[in-house]
Parts: sequence; C-alpha cells; structure tokens
Amino acid sequence: MPKFPKAAPYIVATETAERFSFYGMKAILTTFLVSNFFNPTNNPALKQEADAHGNEVTHLFVALVYLMSVLGGLLADYVIGRYYTILILSIIYCIGHAFLAIFETNYELFFTGLVLIAIGAGGVKPNVSVMVGEQFDNENDPAIPRLYNIFYFGINLGAFFSTLITPALKESRFGAPLAFGVPGLLMLLSLIIFIAGTKHYKIKKAADNRKASSGTFWQNIKSIWEVILVFSFIPVFWALYDQSGSEWVLQAGKMNLEFLGITWLQEQIQMINPILILTLIPVFTWGVYPAMEKYGIRVTALRKFGWGLALMVVTFTLIAWIQTQIDRGVQLNIGWQLLAYFILTVAEVFVSITGLEYAFSRAPRSLRSTVMAMFFLTVFIGNLLVAVVNNNIREGGFFSRFTGADYFWLFTAIMAVNTLLYYISIKIFKVKDTDDVAA
Repeated sequence: MPKFPKAAPYIVATETAERFSFYGMKAILTTFLVSNFFNPTNNPALKQEADAHGNEVTHLFVALVYLMSVLGGLLADYVIGRYYTILILSIIYCIGHAFLAIFETNYELFFTGLVLIAIGAGGVKPNVSVMVGEQFDNENDPAIPRLYNIFYFGINLGAFFSTLITPALKESRFGAPLAFGVPGLLMLLSLIIFIAGTKHYKIKKAADNRKASSGTFWQNIKSIWEVILVFSFIPVFWALYDQSGSEWVLQAGKMNLEFLGITWLQEQIQMINPILILTLIPVFTWGVYPAMEKYGIRVTALRKFGWGLALMVVTFTLIAWIQTQIDRGVQLNIGWQLLAYFILTVAEVFVSITGLEYAFSRAPRSLRSTVMAMFFLTVFIGNLLVAVVNNNIREGGFFSRFTGADYFWLFTAIMAVNTLLYYISIKIFKVKDTDDVAA
C-alpha cells in the first residue's frame, strides 16, 4: 500500500471542492447564456447565431482560464511562491462566483464574474497540481503516479456531483442565483480546506525556485524542448474535448433524453464523463495497463498521448454521425451520445492524467508551475480555436458554411491530421520515451 504525505488529503479535497465549483457553473453556462442573454424569446431565426454566441463565450471563458494558468505559474515560480498564489487567487475566485449569482440579469457584470473566475481558477490550477508531487521527500517516489490518479479521481468526483446537481438547481424555483451560488459556496469550502492543511504542506518559496535554477529562464525552456514539442499537438485534442460541455449539450437538446426510465436535463448528460473517469481510472491503473505490460505492450507517456489523439478522431466521427441523423430529422436516443462520451473519456484517461505526470517529471525544479502551466496552455489554445470558429460562424464568415454535421466533420478532419503529424514528429525528432507510468 503506497504511503502518501499528510498533506495529500487536504490537497485532494481542495481540488475536489474547487472542481465542483468550476464544473458546476460551466455545466449550465452555455444554455444559460443562450436562454437569458442571446435568445431569451427562443426566436428560431436567432437560433444559429445565439447558439454560436453561447459556444463562443463559453470557449473564450475556458481559454482565459487556462491562459491565466501561465501567469499563475510564473507568479508562483518567480514572485510569491505556490502557497500564496493559491491563497490570494482563491479569494478572487470566490468573488467571481458571487458576481454570477448576484448579477445573473446583467450581462456586463455577469461577464466580469467570468473574468474573475478565470483569473482565480487559472492561478489555482497549475499550482495545486504541482503541490501534489512536491509533498513527497523523494520526487521519484513510485507513489506519485498513484497520488496523481487519486487527485484526478477527486477532480471528477467534484465534476460528477456538480453536473448532476447544478442543472437541477437552475430549473428550481430559485433559478440561476441558487445554481451559480452553490458552486460559489463550494469554492469557499475549497479555500477553507486549503488553509486548514497549511501546517502539513511543504511550502516552497519563489526564492527557492530561483536558487534551484541551473540557468536562465530561456535556457531552462530549451532544456525541455521535447516537452514543448509533444504538448504542441495537445491543443487540438482540447478543442474537440471541451465541446462536450457546449456543442454537445446543445446537440443533446435535440435528442430523445429518456434513458434508463428517466428523462434527463440536457445539461445533466455531461455527468457521464466524470462517472466514467471515476470508473476507468482504477480499471486502467490496476487492470488494463498491467495486463498490456504483461503481454509485452509498453505503456509509456508518448504512447498514451498517441492513443488518446487517435481515439478523439473516433469520438468525433460518432458525434458527426449523430448530427447527420438529427439533420435528417431522426431523433436518436441520448444513448448514442453516451457511447461517444465513453470513447471521449478513455481518450481523456490517456491524455490528461499523463499530461500532469509528464509535466511534473520533465520540468526543471525552478519551472515546475510554469511547465505545468504549459500543459494547461494547450487547453487555452484549443478553446481559443473553437471560439474563433464560432465567432466566425456568428458573423457569417467562412466557417458559417460548416453547419450541422459539417461542423463536427470539420473538427474530425482537423483531429485526424493532427494525430498523423504527432506520430510523424516524434519519429522524426526521435523524442525520448522513457516515462513508463503504468505502475
């Protein structure tokens, strides 16, 4: 049984509550923007423009969150250290949630709340992730990958309950103030838990990082060029993945939502992703990966990334097929989208958890938050890509011709090319693949 540091429960619980707050508000964001601000009268003539606008704002918000993670990483590594970065920006995070709950009828102030959340979440995320590994005395401890799996388990535990509960709160008589207020309370709880664990943390100051540096910032960046090369193919993955929280939600509203004898809300379908993550993490960690190794299939970081990219092509092929049937007037059962969620989640297991471990293990000590932020920067670039496409659709530009199923086929083709280029690049540049994280 692996031995974890005393700080581990506090860090995992902090992340679980924070992810509840983030995914809770995000679960209802696109549909709320469309119904409350962009098409409140449900005018069919405004539907395509309003849906595109809702998707655009959602992806811009997510992009900003992960852009801020870069600044959060730099702030921690070079200015005030990880602990105080998390502490200060968590307070801003809480204020942002309060704005959403209070100003749900004022778009300018509501959007201000989204910006505050982006600043807070961006600063918190890379630093909490790095703190997981830094609590160990031996940074090559074999228990580190196990703790990252538990950490990711906590993320999805929070995401599951938030995507189940928040849409129901939005439909209650208290509406949006309660639906956005509860995630705010969970963020406050996250801050309280984080402070409660202070005496157990190994707190590294920014000055310690500067002393540990063996070269300049740019010299350190050069030393991790292979990480940068690998991460350059991850943005397209996130461009497709994060559509499950926006475009897929709108698609679900056009399907038969009765499943297992229950008629679900379209926003609640997203909860299948964290349910599957909670199930698949232990299945892959203690079942699939060891079995593959037993039969001579090495399970390494680069291979996992490649498998995840390829599976995303399969996922969007299915989503595009579903939309093709909808465009033809066929109302498919939501079970088809649940199958797409299953494939998506397996791809996530291959890419997302591996990315956290890969960023931590390959980074110079003085740049750990910054390199972790580089991984999160891939999410920013991916969501920015989708936001630009949806903005172009809303304004009747080039991409407005990609409507219905053609929209999803476009991203399927982009993902296929991206995956092919990934395999070609790691072969040409002979990227080392020595991170066997199957244990």
